[in-house]
Amino acid sequence: MENRYPPVNVSQLDDTQEKGVIVVLGGGIIPETPREGSGELSDSAMKRVYEGFLLYKKLQFPIVVTGGKLLGTEIPEAQIMEEELLKMGVKPTDILVEPLAKNTKQNAEFTLKLLEDNQVQRIYLVTSATHLTRAMNYFESYTNIDIVPVPTDYKISREELKWYDFLPDMGSLEAASSAWHEYLGLVKFKIGG
Repeated sequence: MENRYPPVNVSQLDDTQEKGVIVVLGGGIIPETPREGSGELSDSAMKRVYEGFLLYKKLQFPIVVTGGKLLGTEIPEAQIMEEELLKMGVKPTDILVEPLAKNTKQNAEFTLKLLEDNQVQRIYLVTSATHLTRAMNYFESYTNIDIVPVPTDYKISREELKWYDFLPDMGSLEAASSAWHEYLGLVKFKIGG
């Protein structure tokens, strides 16, 4: 599932001719952490934000962060993502916040509505490698804008398998759980949900 879209080498990108935007999908919040009670980004979400930041440094395109309030949180995920990007040095005027989406379908719908009047020619879509197929399906079903998939947060090594890779561990359990979540999400997409 993670190998459908190849990794993007940010340093080799040169897309200054097109009007582009970087879209970073939320990846979860750990609620009720010491961070003023609002929660903090999960590892997956933080990896997505960082990948978006690397694209921003290279391309200087605006960044859209998308994600609403999740269970157990009072602040939209997109707002916490924005705060992290500001700490990294992204200019406030280069960040657009979509704070309502609660799932991948809404990420696509609400983000594209937000971008309607911006005459965007290319979207760099940043999300976890396991999530990218479903995210691309939704975004491509709503627009004809050129979408460049940018995978991050890999769960499985791209190296050749070794004998010990078949031993149970927490990483394998997390990868299997993530894969099942995405397979079910793809079924939902296929039946029109």
